Amino acid sequence: MIKADTPPVRDDLSDLTPYGAPQIDVPVRLNTNENPYPPSPSLVRAVADAVAEAAATLNRYPDRDAVELRKALADYLGHDLTGAQLWAANGSNEVIQQLLQAFGGPGRRALGFDPGYSMHSLIARVTCTGWVSAARDEDFGLDPERAARVIGEHQPDLTFLTSPNNLAPAWWWSTRRTPSSPARARRARSPCCRATRTWWSPAPCPRRSPWPGPGSATWPPRPR
Repeated sequence: MIKADTPPVRDDLSDLTPYGAPQIDVPVRLNTNENPYPPSPSLVRAVADAVAEAAATLNRYPDRDAVELRKALADYLGHDLTGAQLWAANGSNEVIQQLLQAFGGPGRRALGFDPGYSMHSLIARVTCTGWVSAARDEDFGLDPERAARVIGEHQPDLTFLTSPNNLAPAWWWSTRRTPSSPARARRARSPCCRATRTWWSPAPCPRRSPWPGPGSATWPPRPR
């Protein structure tokens, strides 16, 4: 029950409950993709040293563009990536939210193939982006031709292609044609993840009522 002094929640969100992954005392926590092995003593010392060094500058905001982090991620990922082609965020969910805030919103739609990642549809709802749920094959696979037909039929502004597993936080971008008929083909930017791929196109859509480890994505689009 909402108290009188509680600010009113949006009507389209009033039936939601807070999202959270259960934290239970077990050796392996698959629901949150946690590593069952603790960090090595040398890593603990390295983290402690880095924190001590950073603590001396806590009177200032950190680098908001995370330049050094993006450079380090680019070096780690390889493939001739540079820091300018990456962005860093507070978890994969924030990357998804930023994509939907920029390319979704009222009057736009996103499409996903279920079962997928539950936060795709939830964050779409929170950002007032319409959601279209398409079914996977019986073996949880995804036939490319059928997927192209579904995308061509609904013409979403964003399409999330996800493995049945959870997100992995490393993304690559490429430039390719939208997977549809040649008559409808258009350039599309495709931020790709080991477990999640997202395609979007600028096609107009009819209005339809109602976004773990640092996430990163590359920009600008580049051929793979």
